[in-house]
Amino acid sequence: MNIKVINTEAEIQLYYTLLHKAITEESQFFRVSPVDIAGEAFPTENTFESFTLGAFSDEGDLLGTVGFKRDSVLKLKHKGLIFRMYVAPEAKGLGLGRNLLQAAIERAKQGVGLKQIVLTLIADNHRAKNLYLSEGFEVFSFEKQAIRMSDDLFVDENAMVKYL
Repeated sequence: MNIKVINTEAEIQLYYTLLHKAITEESQFFRVSPVDIAGEAFPTENTFESFTLGAFSDEGDLLGTVGFKRDSVLKLKHKGLIFRMYVAPEAKGLGLGRNLLQAAIERAKQGVGLKQIVLTLIADNHRAKNLYLSEGFEVFSFEKQAIRMSDDLFVDENAMVKYL
């Protein structure tokens, strides 16, 4: 397994293929839909303040991703956001999510002055929540009916933070 920054056009295409699969086949864990990402610019750059990591198999298949963006507002630059973390079903249970999260945190900490990392997740995504808790994140917010999944289905969301 190789974890590295996604930055080539070929890697970005693999990223969007995996993301599209994630948000269609496991939509219950995401706040975005295929409509939301259609035509978007790649969400990060290859810096310590904005990056997307990919976990690649030895054969070059993308099996998981995690994004990080530091806040650009001067008074909030001490915060960063973990987003779009996903591990493909065939790679779950191998520790890949933990490895991706740890790699993202270590890379983000190389940015000067970062004091905390936040993330959000569907409140009943217990597998992800347990991973984040075990890596030092704590829940600081609960929003009832935060995300509209369909006309009559809303789900709750948690926000979590890790202080560095």
